[in-house]
Amino acid sequence: MSLEAAYWLLLGLGLGLLVLSLVLGDLFDFLDFLDLDFLGGDFSPAPVFFTAMGAFGGGGLLGINAFGMGAGGSLLTGLASAVLLGGLAALLFAALRRQEAGEGFITEQLIGARGRCTLALGPNKTGRVLITHSGMTRSFSATSDSMIAAGAEVVVTDTVGNALTVAPATTPSAQS
Repeated sequence: MSLEAAYWLLLGLGLGLLVLSLVLGDLFDFLDFLDLDFLGGDFSPAPVFFTAMGAFGGGGLLGINAFGMGAGGSLLTGLASAVLLGGLAALLFAALRRQEAGEGFITEQLIGARGRCTLALGPNKTGRVLITHSGMTRSFSATSDSMIAAGAEVVVTDTVGNALTVAPATTPSAQS
């Protein structure tokens, strides 16, 4: 096998496996022993490894075909490409991981929370309420034992799955 064919193989394998790892996600979890926590993100190293593999092949091909280098020069070009693009991929995946939302909340934690009715509700009539909890504002289906008009302030009294049972708020709320 020639050096150029090896570069083509690495480029194809790297890009193909990169696409598979991005589409199928957990398929390459066995590579998690390559710990990249030093970048501040707990993300799978597989896309970074496959990016570097493809970049090595692409850089080697550039060295041979575009720059007319021999084996040594194309290896260095491939290595530089792998380090540069693999490092860039690692930084991007670390940044994406830091942007992910933190832990959410479960609806049982909303009991006692105050919110606002956005779609009128009452006995045998499901409506909608907006509740802000842990810095997140969410809209929930809700019911009540009494009629509550849209715009009225409510307090959560119970939860059933992802739906809430609310009552009209009787005292002004303190913003939390």
